[in-house]
Amino acid sequence: MNYIAVDWGTSNFRAMRVKQGRVVRAVQSEKGVARCRRGQLGAVLREELLRLGDEYDEHVPVILCGMIGSNIGIVDAGYLALPVSFHDLTARGLPLENVLPNPVTVRPGICSREEHEICRGEEIQLAGALSISDARIFAAVGTHSKWITVDRRQQKIVGLRTLMTGELYHLVLNHSVVGKGLGEQDFSEDIFRQGVETAEAIDRGDSTLLSELFRCRGRYILGEFEAAFAAAWLSGLLVGHEVLTGHARHESVCFIGSAILLERYRRACHLLHLPCTTLAAEEAIITGLNEVFDDAV
Repeated sequence: MNYIAVDWGTSNFRAMRVKQGRVVRAVQSEKGVARCRRGQLGAVLREELLRLGDEYDEHVPVILCGMIGSNIGIVDAGYLALPVSFHDLTARGLPLENVLPNPVTVRPGICSREEHEICRGEEIQLAGALSISDARIFAAVGTHSKWITVDRRQQKIVGLRTLMTGELYHLVLNHSVVGKGLGEQDFSEDIFRQGVETAEAIDRGDSTLLSELFRCRGRYILGEFEAAFAAAWLSGLLVGHEVLTGHARHESVCFIGSAILLERYRRACHLLHLPCTTLAAEEAIITGLNEVFDDAV
């Protein structure tokens, strides 16, 4: 398997040269789709791929995934509507001409039209996770966590739900009065646990998320914990709330993400006595891209 994979999101760009199914070189930058003029995306792509140096080959296929295939990207590759078969998840793409000398394919996202849900980028992680894990429920966690349900017997994706945990955490901590004036933050397992316990209270109906978000400020102002642990408490609250909102309770969930995030979700599930497994996003996306490459070229 020899190709170039480009994971191009809203904020960041990453290109990977893959040989025999393994990444041999990668480059990345902060030239995300939203940070570039749409008319310059082709030029940015060419410039970034040249940074691969000797590993750039004009003859190998290039696979673009992520927001580059959205309505703000180089071309709108559309969405596959649920239910989506596992085969369709890896077999479809939109050819893109006159941008590179290479053959280029842009991957579509997936959507649930009835529920107004869209997903672009995480579906490639899912394509890889399906061959690594036997789970029925997956959660690609991050800025906009995507909870995805599959039907193993029918070999189809049947459910999609977005929980904006990462973005809400960032907004509250950095752009609201809750985080105003906070200094450097430290992580505390005990304070994280307290946040998860508050999420449990919300789940029982004893409080509400909107109230508890502000009470984060009240807790450190009134001395319940040091201001340096506000982010840890907020993380526990929001991760715990997401897990309790999305988890089916009776079966394990496979979380896909970065090492730091996976540890937070693993810890929250342990505190909540809910089963889970974890899978590194890097492993999932490369495995998924290999599946796409097998079907696409």
